[in-house]
Amino acid sequence: MADVLFSVLRMRHRGRPLPRRELANCERASGDVRVEQVFDEELRRYVRMARLLDPVRPVNADQLPPLYDPGLMAMSPLAFTLAGFERVDGVDYAQSWLITPRGLS
Repeated sequence: MADVLFSVLRMRHRGRPLPRRELANCERASGDVRVEQVFDEELRRYVRMARLLDPVRPVNADQLPPLYDPGLMAMSPLAFTLAGFERVDGVDYAQSWLITPRGLS
């Protein structure tokens, strides 16, 4: 069975929503989307974590900062949106990912 690869558009920068005109020109990352539960040392609790992984690189495969505590915000036959927070340089920021099957973005 072949892996399904996805295209991910980050919809915020440092917690602030990007304007629609910027979103249209943003570079998308692509890879394998994984969601799992892990223990977070900073929060001292288990969190769900969404990751976008490069299926070719077994080490340092993350294409984007992980999305912590992702929730499904919207879903259609062509796309879905996960919202949570990402940690950049030790600071947590709100983040949303618009996810489409690769080739449909």
